[in-house]
Amino acid sequence: MAIRRIRPNHGSLPVLSLPPGALAKTDQQHRYDVDDEPPTIEPIEHRIRLDFMTAGPVRRRQLLDQHNPWTADPNETDPWRETGRSKPLGLLYAEASCRRTLTRERRYYDRIAADPSAELDDVPAFLAHRLQACQEATDPSTALQEERERRERWYSTIIPWMNLYHVLKRSSYGSLLPPSVERNAEIDELTDHNAFVGMVVIDGDTDIRAVAREYGIPGRLVVREQDLSSGAVECAPLPSDFGIDLPAPLLVGTYASGSRYPLLPWSDGLVCSCPYKHDRPWRVLCKHELLAAIVAGGVDSIFLPVTRGLDVPHRARRFVSPTIAARHTPRTDSDLRM
Repeated sequence: MAIRRIRPNHGSLPVLSLPPGALAKTDQQHRYDVDDEPPTIEPIEHRIRLDFMTAGPVRRRQLLDQHNPWTADPNETDPWRETGRSKPLGLLYAEASCRRTLTRERRYYDRIAADPSAELDDVPAFLAHRLQACQEATDPSTALQEERERRERWYSTIIPWMNLYHVLKRSSYGSLLPPSVERNAEIDELTDHNAFVGMVVIDGDTDIRAVAREYGIPGRLVVREQDLSSGAVECAPLPSDFGIDLPAPLLVGTYASGSRYPLLPWSDGLVCSCPYKHDRPWRVLCKHELLAAIVAGGVDSIFLPVTRGLDVPHRARRFVSPTIAARHTPRTDSDLRM
């Protein structure tokens, strides 16, 4: 059931009605259910978005030609060093953020080890769920150590080597770049080839022309959720799968690669609905979210711009948690040693 109804600035648009999971943690009046609700946006996801927002555009010459995430091994030579290419600054920031977050989270394990009944209210939602399972395990000490190792592998191997390196390939993020980005990386060029379009998303039984007449908007800015690219792939969620009431004024990414994916308000930010992001729950970034981060950084805002279409509510454009944005400073490892 939706608990927050947000009226757009454009009074003729439908109200944006969101479920509890789409609200900031401080706004929520319920306890998040890991088993029944879509994954929350983890703090490290917000930090990585902020890292790429701060670093600025990624140029085509910085992207890898090939990288197999399934055979990736952090004990091997860094693929950028191996190819002699310049590693994107945002990636350097992101790798450092993973290491800092891993260090920061060690206190949670130490707390549970010292007191198996310790409170977990300040722990990120999914990790809190896993730590609670450790508390209830037959052998809590062994379960806690296994969970610590699993989380460490996520930060040290899975996020950088299996996710971020894979996105930073010419065949992935490179498919969204205009050819001129090789020498010039203006944000305007990125949004000429890709757009964040304010649209009204409706269900499959609703007539597009009737909705357009009711709200006084062009029919081309009304779309059935099944007609979006996420409607063609089973693992890609539709807005209604996230509990968003339809019709809904949302931001829809329309990309140079030919796809259209709505950005879904969730947790304290937005989640891309593409299959790459949702096919593997451990992924923290897709190529569309990387583009969004760079565009948001170009306008120096945690809110994505509407580059075409309707003026959708701010909550449909808030890409990054304001709380984490106020606390996170992107740094490389060399910055930290200074």
